[in-house]
Amino acid sequence: MPPKADKLQQTIDTVKTLFHRQLSEYPELGDILVKINRIETLLQSKKLTVQIVAREEKLSQAGFDLLTQIPEFKQSCNIKYDLFPEIPVASEAKNQSVVKLKLVKILQDNIIVDREYSLREDNVYVMGRNPQLNLFLDGGVYKGVSWQHAAVRMTVDDGKKKWLVEDLNSRNGVFVNGERISGSVILEDKDIITLAYPSYKEGIACWYFQEEIVTPATNESHPYYDVIDCDILLMAADYKDYQSEKIVSFLKTINDEKISKHFLLLDLNINQEEKQLEATISQWETWLESLNLPYKIEFYPLALSFYCQEDFSSASVSKSMQRRYDKFIKAFSSIFKRQPENLLAKRLSVELASLILPLEKILQEEYEDLRQKIVNLQNEKQSLAGKNWKELIRNAMAEVKEDKEKFFKQVKSDLSQAKAAVLDSFSKKSIVGKIQNFVDNLKPVVFKKEGQPHVKLAIDSNDVASDVNEIIIKFIVDNLENWALNEWKKVLHFYGNGGLIGLLNRCYDYINFIPDLFPDCPFNQPADLDIKGNFLVSFMTIESEVRHKQDSLPAFVMKSIRSNLMQIMMMATLLFAILGLRVGKNEMFAQISSVLKRFPILLGLAVFAIIFFLVNSYNQDNNLKLEEAAEKLRKEVSSYYQSLSKNLVEKIIQDMNIALEYEASRLDNSLEVIGEVYEEYLKEVERKQVVIQANLDVLKEKEKTLAKEITEVKKLIALSG
Repeated sequence: MPPKADKLQQTIDTVKTLFHRQLSEYPELGDILVKINRIETLLQSKKLTVQIVAREEKLSQAGFDLLTQIPEFKQSCNIKYDLFPEIPVASEAKNQSVVKLKLVKILQDNIIVDREYSLREDNVYVMGRNPQLNLFLDGGVYKGVSWQHAAVRMTVDDGKKKWLVEDLNSRNGVFVNGERISGSVILEDKDIITLAYPSYKEGIACWYFQEEIVTPATNESHPYYDVIDCDILLMAADYKDYQSEKIVSFLKTINDEKISKHFLLLDLNINQEEKQLEATISQWETWLESLNLPYKIEFYPLALSFYCQEDFSSASVSKSMQRRYDKFIKAFSSIFKRQPENLLAKRLSVELASLILPLEKILQEEYEDLRQKIVNLQNEKQSLAGKNWKELIRNAMAEVKEDKEKFFKQVKSDLSQAKAAVLDSFSKKSIVGKIQNFVDNLKPVVFKKEGQPHVKLAIDSNDVASDVNEIIIKFIVDNLENWALNEWKKVLHFYGNGGLIGLLNRCYDYINFIPDLFPDCPFNQPADLDIKGNFLVSFMTIESEVRHKQDSLPAFVMKSIRSNLMQIMMMATLLFAILGLRVGKNEMFAQISSVLKRFPILLGLAVFAIIFFLVNSYNQDNNLKLEEAAEKLRKEVSSYYQSLSKNLVEKIIQDMNIALEYEASRLDNSLEVIGEVYEEYLKEVERKQVVIQANLDVLKEKEKTLAKEITEVKKLIALSG
């Protein structure tokens, strides 16, 4: 096989190998592969294609008869004939933009298309959970999507039509290539649009925007292209066609990429004189030279129409005409003696080059996608290796533990101060002061019990039925319950810089520095504290009444006279002594009696004064004894219930401390779980780094192979061209 043909065969073998590698992923290459096989078959046939064209069918038929009468030509060529074709009008169609929006899943950098939409310029495409939308997204499948989330539509930017995506005031936002947009943004080819999250993950709506510029295909079915698909072009013209516009147009517009030889056979008038023939031939030669064609035309004038006859050998031909015929046959025969396969290889190489172009585009796109995957993996590897995760985790855990220790230490101190304040006997606001004040305001009440007078304390001096123990216990319970609830609220929200809830929020901020590792707070919310349980027990009460030792009025009078008689006698003796009267006891009483008899009014006044004095003394004595009994009761009641309140406060504080210890234990347990999650994450990071590096090695190897294939394809195109 000649060198060019042999080289083409090698090129075909290489191209077929490259096509077969891509065939499984790009089935459309199968049609091109069929055409390549046809080229290979033509190359192996070693037959040149000769195309005969003329203005009239009889001339093209004559050219066909001329060649087919020679067995050598008939065996070495595929000869076809036709009329001059119409020149195809250049397509005025402009490049078109084909825009597609694909709902995709991204698995290991592979894009899997779920749905695909071809976008029209006059439509607005709205994404959301509303079933009426043209880009409906099922809320049960895709998370965070609003009723009307985003819109994709055509706009004009700097006089050019472009597509944009617009956020329709969605709750969770629209992201383009990981960046949240504000309002709208112009889309570029291969942009990734995600709704409600910066990147793709399971349950997130992800759209792939694709825009291709398509050049309208040439109408290769036009007869013109079939005519010029040949190795040798043989044009037949009548001598009368001198300067024919049809022939001139064809000669000047002919695409000679595939054609190796151009012949123009001029049909002479066999009845003309030789001089006339020479003049005609000279005229044609001059005209052909004046056209300045970019290719060479071998011009052979002869009586072509003569060969339309069925038995042209019987006709007589002039010697000069025979010489012209022999000259053409010799020139045409020489083509087949100088490696004609090289001419065939030239045409087939041009066809092969046009068929390889789609493969180059596919390989180039695959190479760009591969490069993007490599860059993405390198960025991911850098993001994993660019931080000292172990140190960051160690610091985060240390901050949590330090804040936790400070908090519980501070809260215990705050509770101790609160306890001291509520039990401060010198403070009116303390429970001790409130009990003392409450008891001091109780009134003593005298009542009969088993026929004997008793004294007890009550809110009102007329309230005999109520039990002061129940009243005081309710007072203490209400006050301490409010105090305890308020203190626990402070423990949760105020003590120790924001309370226990503030501590948990800070701890979550400390440990939540790795995206998506802790989407929800891993710390348990504080448990409810049962304050009322401390007050549901039955409290022991104190004896709150005492017997009232009250004397009768006659007994009090006799007791008073008896205790005061001596004092009265001494005063009377002193009075008589002052008056200068020396009298004895009997005489003194006689004197007093005589005076009272003489002055009965004095007797009445004396009796009234004595009665008034005795009754008043009796009442004062009674009140004094009643107050003494009440004061004694107050002291006993106050002391008892102050002690009770202290015990209750101690128990409440104890319960709070137990609750805090429980919360501290829960926090420690959560930290253990978090530590385990961190350990798993570190292992996963290490595993990812190994996997990423392995994938990078594989992709880089693919990149090298693909780069070689692209280089090889470009060389093949260059060689084929």
